[in-house]
Amino acid sequence: MNKFYFILLLLLTASCSGQDFSINDFITQKLESKNKKILIVECYCDNSVTVKKTDDTLITINVKGNLSSLGYHGKQTTPKKIDKETLLFKVVETNDTITIISKEWTHMHHRYLIKDLNISIPKNMKYEIKKILGVDLEGRKIN
Repeated sequence: MNKFYFILLLLLTASCSGQDFSINDFITQKLESKNKKILIVECYCDNSVTVKKTDDTLITINVKGNLSSLGYHGKQTTPKKIDKETLLFKVVETNDTITIISKEWTHMHHRYLIKDLNISIPKNMKYEIKKILGVDLEGRKIN
Protein backbone atom coordinates (compact mmCIF):
# COMPACT_ATOMS: atom_id res chain seq x y z
CA MET A 1 0.00 0.00 0.00
CA ASN A 2 2.90 2.38 0.67
CA LYS A 3 4.05 1.99 -2.95
CA PHE A 4 0.60 3.07 -4.12
CA TYR A 5 0.77 6.31 -2.10
CA PHE A 6 4.33 6.96 -3.22
CA ILE A 7 3.37 6.60 -6.88
CA LEU A 8 0.28 8.76 -6.35
CA LEU A 9 2.40 11.45 -4.70
CA LEU A 10 4.87 11.34 -7.60
CA LEU A 11 2.08 11.70 -10.17
CA LEU A 12 0.50 14.62 -8.29
CA THR A 13 3.85 16.38 -7.95
CA ALA A 14 4.62 15.91 -11.64
CA SER A 15 1.23 17.23 -12.72
CA CYS A 16 1.66 20.40 -10.61
CA SER A 17 5.16 21.26 -11.67
CA GLY A 18 5.23 24.37 -13.82
CA GLN A 19 7.57 25.58 -16.50
CA ASP A 20 8.65 28.89 -15.02
CA PHE A 21 10.70 31.22 -17.19
CA SER A 22 12.45 34.56 -17.01
CA ILE A 23 13.47 36.44 -20.16
CA ASN A 24 15.42 39.68 -20.30
CA ASP A 25 15.40 41.78 -23.44
CA PHE A 26 16.16 45.38 -24.39
CA ILE A 27 15.31 48.03 -26.93
CA THR A 28 16.31 51.58 -27.76
CA GLN A 29 13.49 53.93 -28.67
CA LYS A 30 14.25 57.35 -30.18
CA LEU A 31 11.82 60.25 -30.34
CA GLU A 32 12.03 63.69 -31.89
CA SER A 33 11.70 66.26 -29.11
CA LYS A 34 9.88 68.65 -31.52
CA ASN A 35 10.79 71.59 -29.28
CA LYS A 36 8.65 70.20 -26.46
CA LYS A 37 9.57 71.56 -23.04
CA ILE A 38 8.59 68.71 -20.68
CA LEU A 39 8.98 64.94 -20.68
CA ILE A 40 6.74 62.95 -18.32
CA VAL A 41 7.75 59.34 -17.66
CA GLU A 42 5.00 57.06 -16.31
CA CYS A 43 6.29 53.71 -15.12
CA TYR A 44 6.57 51.33 -12.19
CA CYS A 45 10.33 51.08 -12.80
CA ASP A 46 11.22 49.42 -9.52
CA ASN A 47 14.94 50.00 -10.10
CA SER A 48 14.46 53.75 -10.67
CA VAL A 49 15.01 55.83 -13.78
CA THR A 50 18.21 57.52 -14.92
CA VAL A 51 17.77 60.72 -16.93
CA LYS A 52 20.73 62.41 -18.58
CA LYS A 53 20.67 65.78 -20.34
CA THR A 54 22.57 66.02 -23.63
CA ASP A 55 23.22 68.41 -26.51
CA ASP A 56 21.21 66.11 -28.80
CA THR A 57 17.69 67.07 -29.92
CA LEU A 58 16.47 63.47 -29.71
CA ILE A 59 14.94 61.75 -26.71
CA THR A 60 16.60 58.34 -26.36
CA ILE A 61 14.97 55.66 -24.21
CA ASN A 62 17.03 52.57 -23.36
CA VAL A 63 14.81 49.91 -21.82
CA LYS A 64 15.77 46.57 -20.32
CA GLY A 65 12.68 44.54 -19.45
CA ASN A 66 11.93 41.19 -17.88
CA LEU A 67 9.05 38.88 -18.84
CA SER A 68 8.58 36.05 -16.38
CA SER A 69 6.38 33.33 -15.03
CA LEU A 70 6.64 32.05 -11.47
CA GLY A 71 4.58 29.37 -9.79
CA TYR A 72 2.41 28.60 -12.80
CA HIS A 73 0.91 25.10 -12.62
CA GLY A 74 0.77 23.34 -15.94
CA LYS A 75 2.31 23.54 -19.36
CA GLN A 76 2.85 26.84 -21.10
CA THR A 77 4.65 28.10 -24.16
CA THR A 78 7.91 29.78 -23.22
CA PRO A 79 8.59 32.79 -25.43
CA LYS A 80 12.05 33.20 -26.96
CA LYS A 81 12.08 36.99 -26.52
CA ILE A 82 9.94 39.88 -25.34
CA ASP A 83 7.68 41.32 -28.03
CA LYS A 84 9.02 44.65 -29.36
CA GLU A 85 5.64 46.34 -28.79
CA THR A 86 5.78 45.39 -25.10
CA LEU A 87 9.24 46.91 -24.67
CA LEU A 88 8.36 50.18 -26.43
CA PHE A 89 6.81 53.02 -24.42
CA LYS A 90 3.46 54.45 -25.49
CA VAL A 91 3.98 58.09 -26.56
CA VAL A 92 1.37 60.81 -25.99
CA GLU A 93 2.01 64.38 -27.13
CA THR A 94 0.08 67.39 -25.82
CA ASN A 95 0.90 71.08 -26.11
CA ASP A 96 4.48 71.41 -24.84
CA THR A 97 4.69 67.95 -23.25
CA ILE A 98 5.65 64.44 -24.32
CA THR A 99 4.42 61.68 -22.02
CA ILE A 100 5.91 58.22 -22.30
CA ILE A 101 4.01 55.37 -20.62
CA SER A 102 5.48 51.96 -19.85
CA LYS A 103 3.57 48.80 -20.67
CA GLU A 104 4.45 47.03 -17.42
CA TRP A 105 1.85 44.61 -16.04
CA THR A 106 1.28 41.65 -13.76
CA HIS A 107 -1.31 38.90 -13.95
CA MET A 108 -1.35 36.10 -11.39
CA HIS A 109 1.80 34.09 -12.17
CA HIS A 110 3.05 36.25 -15.06
CA ARG A 111 4.54 39.72 -15.32
CA TYR A 112 6.43 42.19 -17.47
CA LEU A 113 8.56 44.71 -15.56
CA ILE A 114 11.24 47.19 -16.53
CA LYS A 115 14.55 46.33 -14.90
CA ASP A 116 16.63 49.22 -16.19
CA LEU A 117 15.58 52.51 -17.77
CA ASN A 118 18.02 55.14 -19.04
CA ILE A 119 16.73 58.22 -20.83
CA SER A 120 18.64 61.01 -22.60
CA ILE A 121 16.84 64.30 -23.18
CA PRO A 122 17.80 67.67 -24.69
CA LYS A 123 19.49 69.90 -22.11
CA ASN A 124 16.70 72.52 -22.23
CA MET A 125 13.94 69.96 -21.52
CA LYS A 126 12.48 69.42 -18.04
CA TYR A 127 11.25 66.05 -16.88
CA GLU A 128 9.00 64.45 -14.30
CA ILE A 129 8.80 60.82 -13.17
CA LYS A 130 5.31 59.55 -12.26
CA LYS A 131 5.58 56.22 -10.48
CA ILE A 132 2.87 53.65 -11.13
CA LEU A 133 1.97 51.82 -7.93
CA GLY A 134 2.64 48.09 -7.83
CA VAL A 135 -1.01 47.36 -6.98
CA ASP A 136 -2.04 49.11 -10.21
CA LEU A 137 -0.03 46.68 -12.35
CA GLU A 138 -2.44 43.74 -11.90
CA GLY A 139 -4.30 43.22 -15.18
CA ARG A 140 -2.95 46.53 -16.57
CA LYS A 141 -3.18 46.93 -20.35
CA ILE A 142 -1.80 49.80 -22.38
CA ASN A 143 -2.93 50.15 -25.99
